[in-house]
Parts: sequence; structure tokens; C-alpha cells
Amino acid sequence: MIKRAISILLLLGTSMSAMASPELISPSEIQYGQFELIETVEINGDINDSLLRLVDSSLKNKNNDFYVIQDISEDTRADTLTVVINLYNQRPSFILEQAPA
Repeated sequence: MIKRAISILLLLGTSMSAMASPELISPSEIQYGQFELIETVEINGDINDSLLRLVDSSLKNKNNDFYVIQDISEDTRADTLTVVINLYNQRPSFILEQAPA
């Protein structure tokens, strides 16, 4: 009974995370967690834009759980900002085992 309730909660949690916007995590968390690289995105914007607003608006329509900022560069001559982001999904881990019958 408890395992069934936990399974349902995990399923609900997984479906809810698909509707939420992706979260920023550190590159070291990727090394030690169970994550799957989905895609690498390069975002270009105005140098005066807010980095957070630029990233959030660019990832609004992406379907991933987490993102890691790989590189940020500025071109002061062209007044542009370039951000390279890796998108990740968390791999499902089923830690619940079936009880022996």
C-alpha cells in the first residue's frame, strides 16, 4: 500500500515537473547525478538585457528539466551577449522494488 502511494506521488511529481520551467543547476551536479543531455542551445541577445530574463524567455518553449550555463561571452563592439546552455532531463530512477510474493 505504501509503495503504491509512493509510486503515485513519483508519477505526479514527474508530470508536474514537465509543466514547470527548467531549473538552473551547477555543472558539478550533472557529474554526480543521473541526467541526460538533451541539446545545446546558443542564445544571442542585447548586451544590456538581463541574463536571467534572456535565458528564461529563450527556454520558455523547451521541454527539459534543468539547464547548465556553459559559456557567457560579450561583444562590446556589436553590443551583443551570447550564452551557451546545455539542456538536461533527469533520468528516471526506480528505487522501489517489488516485494516478494
